[in-house]
Amino acid sequence: YILFITRSCQRRTILSEEVWSVIKYKPKEGCEEEFLEGLKRLKQIMKDNKNYEHVNDFIKIDSTGEYVQIARMPSIDSLIEGQVDGLEWLDSVDHLLEKYENDSRTDAFSGINIPIDID
Repeated sequence: YILFITRSCQRRTILSEEVWSVIKYKPKEGCEEEFLEGLKRLKQIMKDNKNYEHVNDFIKIDSTGEYVQIARMPSIDSLIEGQVDGLEWLDSVDHLLEKYENDSRTDAFSGINIPIDID
């Protein structure tokens, strides 16, 4: 666990090692079916290469045509461990994707889970 102390209120928050990632992809018009096949390959890659419990699910935002990958890894190390396979997969579907700002293929963020107890 990581211990984070805020100076302003002197409260201690314990952060878990668990990491969540949210990654958006926007397939080009006419490329959605091929991209869905690519997502199946990604899901299989993650299943085959993970010997620990993880979450890797996808949703579609109908209003924008974007697909969102929501993944939970047990630690930052496990997230980093999968980056090479993830980037190789992303390279394989690059031609199917519209670019986001700064010529990025994804719109993504990750963070450490903050357990919140309710009394």
